[in-house]
Amino acid sequence: MQANPHGSSGLAMSLALVYCGLVAYASLYPFTGWQSQGVMPWAFVMSPLPRYWSGFDVAMNVLGYMPLGFLITVAWLGAKRSHPIGAALLIALLISFVMEGLQTYLAPRVASNVDWALNTFGGTLGGMLAWMADGLGLLQSWSRFRGRSFSAQSGLALGLLFLWPLALLYPTPVPLGLGAGLGRWLELDTQALSYKAEATILALGLLAPLLISYAVTPKRVYRVLALLLIFAAALGITTLSNGLSFGPEHATVWLHTQSLQGLWIGASAGVLLLIVSNRWAWVLAFVCLVLELTLVCLMPQDPYFAQTLAIWEQGRFIRFYGATQWLGLLWPYAALILITLHLAGRDKN
Repeated sequence: MQANPHGSSGLAMSLALVYCGLVAYASLYPFTGWQSQGVMPWAFVMSPLPRYWSGFDVAMNVLGYMPLGFLITVAWLGAKRSHPIGAALLIALLISFVMEGLQTYLAPRVASNVDWALNTFGGTLGGMLAWMADGLGLLQSWSRFRGRSFSAQSGLALGLLFLWPLALLYPTPVPLGLGAGLGRWLELDTQALSYKAEATILALGLLAPLLISYAVTPKRVYRVLALLLIFAAALGITTLSNGLSFGPEHATVWLHTQSLQGLWIGASAGVLLLIVSNRWAWVLAFVCLVLELTLVCLMPQDPYFAQTLAIWEQGRFIRFYGATQWLGLLWPYAALILITLHLAGRDKN
């Protein structure tokens, strides 16, 4: 099959690198208990098969590496290189081998040749799906849509926007208040915020990704589409996160008066700002992020929120050993770095 000239390799590679970080985090958590087991790190390859395993373990090992294989193959096709599925297989095999080898020295984890094989299979399966999507013309269609809808240097911004819903999976004391927790770690003087301040955090948390999408979307019709998608993601992912983290009966408890007020303020401001220029969208996104981070850093820890989050066991699977918490904490700062680079003139959009 001919290599795909869709030019999506930059975005796919950026997302693949982020995903590699998440895989490493989930594989090596809790990063404590390092000790020598008296065996070589590759000894797991020839070890007997595990006696106990479940269908859930098999599914998670396969599904966990499928996005990695998919993204690697898309990047390989975009770079016009041959054997994209082989690249996905080899990279998944090597990454999984390293992770399993390191688990040999991590007391709470167990290195497994079955996990290694399933991870490799998952990466290969993801590569095959990307190869099939390319053969059906789906990747080319995405490339044409991206060329029509987004500015030339939009890869990293789109990557951040794709990660934003994942960052929302880990619940925060104030909905959409990403970056929460830094003030406590820095031992800043915290204080209780008013309901108006909480509504402001939510509005700013919605406006920040909206304005980033406007900054890389010159055409107004696609800005309207971005507004609808981001608003729907904010509403749906936050509801899903609450339901999975605190129990289904609490899925919509976050939709109280202040939250609804913040949502509508953010959405209304998003409508008014549809006409803003690309550069002013970058500037306003920067302002929104700085204001939101300032407010969430002043917020004290809510002991009831933390206790409830710890009690509901069924919600733990969406946290991926805390990886989504780190993603929610770091997303605003990654966005600030990206915006600063754009405003400093790294691109001409």
